[in-house]
Amino acid sequence: MSNASAPLGPGRAATPPFARFEWLIAGRYLRARRRERAISAITGFSLVGIMLGVATLIIVMSVMNGFRDELVTRLLGVNAHVMALPAGGRLSDYEAVAARVGAVGGVTRAAPLIEGQVMASGPGGASGVII
Repeated sequence: MSNASAPLGPGRAATPPFARFEWLIAGRYLRARRRERAISAITGFSLVGIMLGVATLIIVMSVMNGFRDELVTRLLGVNAHVMALPAGGRLSDYEAVAARVGAVGGVTRAAPLIEGQVMASGPGGASGVII
């Protein structure tokens, strides 16, 4: 029976990062043979290529994660997370509603908003927009 299904304690991995078999395979291909005193050129080029590929992948993923975080931050800075709208008609006591919503735990800011539809026109034509 294997240890794969055994419950793990805190901070323990299911398998070690490099098991004995992986070290055996790596040693077989990276060590020089008895006749050859140096690692072959193909092995060296392969090792350098893999290192460059992994480094490039890590760099690109880091840049993309940073870009995603910045994009989400900027989008959420422009648009509200939650908008409370009246069930029908107008909201006349907006200051009291904003104060009640601002008092809820976790809310950093609550502000009233006036939104309406208008017609915008320019040299290229006219279009309906929401302000």
